[in-house]
Amino acid sequence: MQNATIVSFSSAVSRHVNIATLLSLSFHHLSKESIVSRTPHRRANYASIANMARGNMARGKNPRSNMGNPHRPRPQVANPMSLDNQQSFVSTHTLPPPSIEVPKDTPRFADLQGKNLLDPTVLLTLTDDLKFDHMMPVQAATLEYLLSGADCLAQAKTGTGKTLAFLLPAIQTILKRDSLGLSALILCPTRELALQIAAEAMKVVQRLPGCKIATSIGGTNKNAEATTILRGCSILVGTPGRLLDHLSDGRMQAKLGSLQTLVLDEADRMVDMGFLPDIKRILSYLPKLPRQSMLFSATIDDQVKNVAHLFLNKDYEFISTIPAGEANTHERVDQYLVSTPNMVDHAPAMVSVVEAECATTKSFKAIVFAPTAAHVDFYGEVLASIGSLPKVSVLHSRMSQPKRTRTTQDFRQATNGVCVATDVIARGMDFPGVSHVFQVGLPADKETYIHRLGRTARAGAEGRGILVLSEPEKAFLYQLKGMKIQDYPSTLQYKIEDIEPALADLQTKQKVYQAWLGYYKGFLKMLKWSSADLVREANRFALDGLDCPEVPALEKSTISKMGLKGVPGLVVSANKPGSNNPHRRGGGEGRLQGRAPHKS
Repeated sequence: MQNATIVSFSSAVSRHVNIATLLSLSFHHLSKESIVSRTPHRRANYASIANMARGNMARGKNPRSNMGNPHRPRPQVANPMSLDNQQSFVSTHTLPPPSIEVPKDTPRFADLQGKNLLDPTVLLTLTDDLKFDHMMPVQAATLEYLLSGADCLAQAKTGTGKTLAFLLPAIQTILKRDSLGLSALILCPTRELALQIAAEAMKVVQRLPGCKIATSIGGTNKNAEATTILRGCSILVGTPGRLLDHLSDGRMQAKLGSLQTLVLDEADRMVDMGFLPDIKRILSYLPKLPRQSMLFSATIDDQVKNVAHLFLNKDYEFISTIPAGEANTHERVDQYLVSTPNMVDHAPAMVSVVEAECATTKSFKAIVFAPTAAHVDFYGEVLASIGSLPKVSVLHSRMSQPKRTRTTQDFRQATNGVCVATDVIARGMDFPGVSHVFQVGLPADKETYIHRLGRTARAGAEGRGILVLSEPEKAFLYQLKGMKIQDYPSTLQYKIEDIEPALADLQTKQKVYQAWLGYYKGFLKMLKWSSADLVREANRFALDGLDCPEVPALEKSTISKMGLKGVPGLVVSANKPGSNNPHRRGGGEGRLQGRAPHKS
């Protein structure tokens, strides 16, 4: 049995209920003072709400058969989706299955009938259209309390049903108060998660034609998006950056005047990604009127509690559905370390271990995490040249939003495949059936390592995690003390020559070199390097690891932004027009934001 703990911050008292007593309670009695329990590994039929099309990915038989072929396949990324079809995509977007099995000992949604807690039309949608039967633990623990209109900080893992837990109170408020304008604002850290929430919201309001859902996310046409929002919506789901762009328009500010519900999903990830200043600015635009606020987070630390105090009423409730002592996902994943002599060997070692793992399983669905967008494209090119692997796709924030959306959906539906990605999918996104997580190079910190690892071994399934580090990077292992990481059990054979045909075709070597410098600049203390050591290792990586004919040149302004001005070994080129633009991005996604890395 697993428990949920409920703490009232107004009284700072934690209350506990005997499990046998709990199971005898009706939903009406599952109040904020209750503990919600579930029995493990009992599955309800989710086919009707997550009918995932799973295609069999045929594997080639000859390893590296495509290397050196000018017509070899590139990493496969979906064609751009028309922005005009974004709303249509959201409305037909299939929902991912839960990452835990639906219990049979929690209250049923049908139990809400006659309790005057939820609109009958919405209840009918849940039970008849979506075929929801028993509640997930987070729903059972929070729904009655949240449907009363109270504020809440809820701790729940991704893929456990928390989206519905905050959508239902938001929708009930719209119907109860007969709201005509924008009633609910839902903020989340990534575009993919925003689309996922919007898709679920549209399923829930399918019988309510007057309840419109809109999104506010980067990578799409801002003007078209603004037109949709200004035309009228009941629920707006967005990311902080794009929403702030819209709020420079007075008309958009006026839209917030009717706001009754505020939700922050993945609050811990928002803090990790440095969104707190943006969130505070958004808060300044909200009306000084009574509203319900809900924060959902997988982890609760002091920074998340500080955010809670900014957004929630002082008598808010803290409800945790992650019981004390419950094994974290990473504790159920077999974890292995692949050590390389230096960073030059990262890519060939990655190829060797991915091939070795793929050969051991029929269903090989892997995420390969890389530190920057440039590294993702680089590793994607290399892996796509391997004839023995299933389809290889890439995912990072520098792709257009339509491409990111389609790639995300395709990988979610796949039974076999390799997705090379930055931390854009480390949290908040649920991909069913991921068998392996590879992390190539230094993770930003311990939390990043754990969150990445959490993409596998979900819903009681097994999973494997492999970390590829060079000797200098192994200082990071001090942060992972207590975690059961073993040396990789097999001897891997690899050399840089294995990937030379792929390197010959690589067109982004200068970008990879620049991104490498920008990323590892943030770890000088951990690596015990000086700036001169950093440049020396970067040049070695360029010449030997990327097979560059000479050290790539960097613009003078780029070197200055990196804080490497005057460091010997750099090749300086003149600034290109516009290179001094402060909004111009450089260095590559994956550089540290928000919290500083832990220092060993």
